[in-house]
Amino acid sequence: MKKMRAFHENRIYGSGLPVQISCVRNMNFLAHWHHDLEFIYVREGAIQIGINSETRLLQKGEFAFSGSGDIHYYDSGKTDSEVLMIIFNPRLVGSPAGWPEERGVLSSFIPYAKGAAASEFEKEALADLASVMQRIADENERQSEQSDAVITGLLHMLCGLTLRYVPVGASEPKRSARSASHLKTMQELLEYLENHCELPLTLQDGADRARMSVFHFSRFFKNVTGMNYNTYVNELRIGRAERMIAETDAKLIDIALECGFGNVRTFNRVFRQLRGCTPSELR
Repeated sequence: MKKMRAFHENRIYGSGLPVQISCVRNMNFLAHWHHDLEFIYVREGAIQIGINSETRLLQKGEFAFSGSGDIHYYDSGKTDSEVLMIIFNPRLVGSPAGWPEERGVLSSFIPYAKGAAASEFEKEALADLASVMQRIADENERQSEQSDAVITGLLHMLCGLTLRYVPVGASEPKRSARSASHLKTMQELLEYLENHCELPLTLQDGADRARMSVFHFSRFFKNVTGMNYNTYVNELRIGRAERMIAETDAKLIDIALECGFGNVRTFNRVFRQLRGCTPSELR
């Protein structure tokens, strides 16, 4: 599955509850952030998930969540996976300013320890969370009388159980402020890259916008997004090019130039490198 759009995602739900419930196979999604809450339960296989610089290879039966503003990405790589995903506006659980309101969550993953087997407590947590997520999915599928009220109640339960089971604690104030500043910087940068990916956008440009040295910025960017800066920018450009190929009759040379590539040769090379085919093969 190709990489999906990134940066600050403004989710549109349509009519009804602002909730999206889906079962997704082999998901790949560039590092992005949004106000909505996002809960993931791995049903089959394994998938790499990054949330605010913490990266895990989640296996079948494991769980992760992204709170409001958390930067997160998904990378199924060459492995086969299936995840149950529930995304919704935090106002449904009475949190218009974002959730969780108390930033004391130490990890967004269960099991807590990287590479460790789930403890008995963590197994109980995973069973409870999976049960509620499945009930939400089933209720959404059936659309019985008062389904919206039932789903809203279950979303409250999902958030409550998440905060019951994930590790929390008081973080050191200066470090917390620094982390929040870095998160804000990366949010702004990802939005800028999405909106200006047709520009040269060198590594030095990125470091300057983040107010970091090139060395520290390169490591920081890779840690948060799961890929190096140049690859991320090229993913944005190729994603834009794919949409133009599918939705317009523009010539490939014009698409290449509009998406930030100096010539068709470079466009073809990067496209094949990231997608395994040439742009012309999509037409």
